[in-house]
Amino acid sequence: MRAPSDGNALPSTASTQPGFWCECLLTSTESDSTVLVGSLDAYAALDAVRWIRIAVRMLVSVADEAEAEPVHEWLLFGSNPTAAALERGKPFAIALRHEQLRLAWSARPVSFLPLAHRADRALPPCAQEWSQPATLRAALTASQNTHLPARR
Repeated sequence: MRAPSDGNALPSTASTQPGFWCECLLTSTESDSTVLVGSLDAYAALDAVRWIRIAVRMLVSVADEAEAEPVHEWLLFGSNPTAAALERGKPFAIALRHEQLRLAWSARPVSFLPLAHRADRALPPCAQEWSQPATLRAALTASQNTHLPARR
């Protein structure tokens, strides 16, 4: 089977870059809702683990005592084994609970698709067809004509 010639072919695995997708989710038991607090795309397992460690270290002191103990142990001894497991393709998650709130951090291996750079390309004709609201158009025009004073 051949790839379509119209340029809509899926990228090959050679054009993807391995990495790790990290998330922090906040869940409330009162409202039964989950909110994405933060996310990170890391290209090294140690960077993914570092992102989680920094956030967990800041919040572990307010966690319920029963959950804080294993988290303290992970903070002391778990970074390198966690990074090694991520490198082997294993996902990782850790959570803290405080009253009705639960914060959960996770990291998992992914393949990132390359993004097209358009710095040296002209925008497509449809970009000029967007009708901007008059106030936005005026603000954009004013900001382009305003020069900030030099910093001293």
